[in-house]
Amino acid sequence: GEARRVIMRVVRGDTGWGHDYLSDRCGALLLQHRLFKKAPAGTCPSSLDVAALMADGSLRSIGDSVEFLHFVEEVQDSEWVPYSSDLLRISERGCVTEGDSARVRAIVDYLARLHATKRPDRNLYMRHIRDLIGHGEMLMGVIDTYPPPDKLDFTSAKELEWIETQSVRWRNRIKNRYHRCSRIHGDVHPFGNVRFREDGSMLALDLSREEFGEPADDLAGMSINYLFFSVWKHGELVEPFKDLFEMFIDYYLERTKDKEILEVMAPFYAFRGVVVAHPLYYPELEKSSRAKIFNFILNVLAEDRFDPGRVNDYLEKKPI
Repeated sequence: GEARRVIMRVVRGDTGWGHDYLSDRCGALLLQHRLFKKAPAGTCPSSLDVAALMADGSLRSIGDSVEFLHFVEEVQDSEWVPYSSDLLRISERGCVTEGDSARVRAIVDYLARLHATKRPDRNLYMRHIRDLIGHGEMLMGVIDTYPPPDKLDFTSAKELEWIETQSVRWRNRIKNRYHRCSRIHGDVHPFGNVRFREDGSMLALDLSREEFGEPADDLAGMSINYLFFSVWKHGELVEPFKDLFEMFIDYYLERTKDKEILEVMAPFYAFRGVVVAHPLYYPELEKSSRAKIFNFILNVLAEDRFDPGRVNDYLEKKPI
C-alpha cells in the first residue's frame, strides 16, 4: 500500500497533571481517540489507533477496545474468610482472643512492610492528597452518591459542605509533606479486601487507586472499621472494639515509629467516615449511629492532631 506519514503522540508521566501511572496515560489517549472519532466531520484530523508498547518492544492495537477486564487468581470464601466475619464474631462474643490480637498484628505487619517502601516524590504525594478530596471514588465522589440532603435525617447540606471545605483546608496543610510518600494499599477494609485463613495467614485483595501516597489512607481505612462495628452494634466505641482500635493504632506506631501520621489522619478519616455512614452501602445502620459517625468526622477535622484516646469524645458532640 501507499506509505503515509502519521504523528505518534505520547503522554509524559514525569510532569504531574495526573499522568503519573501507566493507567492514567492509557486512559488519556483512549479518551482522546474516542473524542476525535466523535468530533463533527472535518473539524479535526483522523485518529487512527491507540497502541500499547509491550515489554518485548512490539506494539498491540487497543484503539477498538470497548471495555477492559482484569483476570486474577480465584480466592474462595471457604478458605480465605473476609475479616468482617471475624469482627461480627467478636461483637457477638464480647471479648478479644489471642487469635484476634494476632490478626490485628498481622494486618499492621503487612501495612508496615508496605509503607516501608518510600518514594519522596512531590507529584505523587500531592496527587494522592488531591485525589483524596476530589476523586470520584474518594471524599467528594462518595458524598455525591448520597441521597439529596433534604432526604437525609442524620446530617445536613451545611455539614456536608463543611466537611468538604475543611478537607480542602487540610489538603493545603499537609500536601507538601512529600517526605512521607510511601507504597500504599489504597483500599484496606475488612469487607473482602482483607481476608484470613484458619491458620492465621492473611491475604490482601484489590489494591486500588494509587501505588504511592500517604500511609494514613491505609491506617484510617482499616481502623475506622473497629469504630464502625462498635457504633453499629453497640452505639459507641466499647470493649472489645476499643481494645482492637487502640491495639491497631499503638502497634502501628510501635512498628513504624511514625508519630507524624497522627497529624495527617483527619481528612482520611473524613473520607472513610462518609463511606461507612453511607445510607446506601449500609442501610441497616440506625440514624443515631450515622449521626455519631458524622460527629466523629466533624470533630476530627476540627482538631489539629488526631488523638486515639478521645474517640468517644469525637462521637458525642458536633463542633459546628
